[in-house]
Amino acid sequence: MKLEFQQLHADDIQSVSLLVNRAFTESVAPTLTNEGIINFASGVTPESIKERLLSGNTFVICKINNTIVGIGEVRNKNHLNLLFVEPGMQRKGIGRKLLMNLSDGVESNEITVNSSLNAVNTYKKLGFKESGTKDEINGIKYQPMIYIKKHNKSFKMDA
Repeated sequence: MKLEFQQLHADDIQSVSLLVNRAFTESVAPTLTNEGIINFASGVTPESIKERLLSGNTFVICKINNTIVGIGEVRNKNHLNLLFVEPGMQRKGIGRKLLMNLSDGVESNEITVNSSLNAVNTYKKLGFKESGTKDEINGIKYQPMIYIKKHNKSFKMDA
């Protein structure tokens, strides 16, 4: 399985939106209220993704045989906004490798994320630590987390 990583291009936005919605519906949506599901969905429409891409957010996609199987997004230069992998391709290291690719462009020593509650253990395996108490905004429940980059070290490879 040859993984290809590249910046998001406008031609791929529709596919990315569909992938995020599939992964979200399967793993995150069951943990949220209807309000949270509606609010999340409004942020991953093709129009919303395009707007964030044009505003300077960093997007990296992962492809296998020219099919997008993962997406990561960083906003505000060090906040992980999206990290989703095609449901059938999870637990194969794609998310970790997306993080590695995204972290290369982060100049700060810290990367933050508001983890969905079901992904907290995954982020912990990657080296993130809880950085606050669980919270909820507009029906979206999350755990603030932080990763401190160590000089010349990347995300844990044993995750």
